[in-house]
Amino acid sequence: MRATNVPRLTIGIEEEFQIVDAEGQLKSHSETLLAAARPRLGEQIKPEMMQSVIEAGTKICADISEARAEISTLRGTLAALLAPVGLRIASAGTHPFSHWQDQQVTEAERYKILEDELQDVIRELLIFGLHVHVGIPDRENRVEVMNEARYFLPHLLAISTSSPFWLARNTGLKSYRQVIWGRFPRTGTPPEFSSYDEYDNFVELLVKTGSIDNGRKIWWDLRPHAFFPTIEFRVCDAATRIEETLCLAALIQAICAKLLVLRDRNQGFRRYLPSLIQENKWRAMRGGMDAKLIDFGKQTEVPMRDLSVELLEFIDDVVDALGSRKEVEYLETIARDGTSADRQIRVWKETGHLRRSPRRSRPSFEPRSTSPTRRWAGPGCGTSTTTKAFGSRF
Repeated sequence: MRATNVPRLTIGIEEEFQIVDAEGQLKSHSETLLAAARPRLGEQIKPEMMQSVIEAGTKICADISEARAEISTLRGTLAALLAPVGLRIASAGTHPFSHWQDQQVTEAERYKILEDELQDVIRELLIFGLHVHVGIPDRENRVEVMNEARYFLPHLLAISTSSPFWLARNTGLKSYRQVIWGRFPRTGTPPEFSSYDEYDNFVELLVKTGSIDNGRKIWWDLRPHAFFPTIEFRVCDAATRIEETLCLAALIQAICAKLLVLRDRNQGFRRYLPSLIQENKWRAMRGGMDAKLIDFGKQTEVPMRDLSVELLEFIDDVVDALGSRKEVEYLETIARDGTSADRQIRVWKETGHLRRSPRRSRPSFEPRSTSPTRRWAGPGCGTSTTTKAFGSRF
């Protein structure tokens, strides 16, 4: 039975892209790209701490169809601007072999402050994420949905996994990005809040004690936005394919809509301790779609592919009203064929290396034997000396 009165929740999508050369090597080019893109894309394109990273954000989208057009335009425009200089964008949660010490740093006061606060924790932040905002005007509803949607964070991570490699090594995890990101303070699964006021008091306490200057420095996997009437899902690795990005965004929008429909029926959704959700998150990090997550209600392990079917069943009665059935059902393709992490691992196993064409017999996943010039000797100094590249078949 289709749900009636399904809330039409707006969505916004932010993607963090890698800037790479023809061989797949990270290239510090964001300042030049920003200057070229601003006339066409305005403030939708933003710098990140590393100059080999660029963030692209959609406008506020009424539905997934608008989001599709926005994502296609953003990716297409960036690709077109980079092509004449032999560069391109790539999308995955980590780069297979580039080293954080080789990256040029964006000269901005914000990043200098963050470096002073976080030291090597932020210097090592050569990772790439997908953030999805869902507009929920009522602030109490924002907190209630956050409390209940936490349960689905490991599922969304498993579906999005795209970071199996780190510093030219196979990590054995499908999302090593989460390991790097988890070193930050105020990350992971958010606690439960009884009201928006309780959450607001929590933020105010951190501000008063000099821990943060505003709510943007609370970096949970899911959070109320500090300035806008949205909740922001931050758990996903960067999605390699457009269809993967849209599938994840549509799933997130549908989960929120379904939880609000249940709330209107006074049914609600069971809540679980962050420590239990974290158990599932670790399983998702480790195995992606091959993982077995815990069904806490049944108190048993369930394969993630079976949970994908259950997730589609859970949101089935709202997706037609949202106009996102095609996008959410792409999850069936991901469950069948695997995630970006699975594709990357497959290529690595088939070829024995992480670059398009091996230049020497030593496997490219072997740790480096020499130390290059280190960009992080001081922000913005030095030049990159890494020469490896990775395949484009991801």
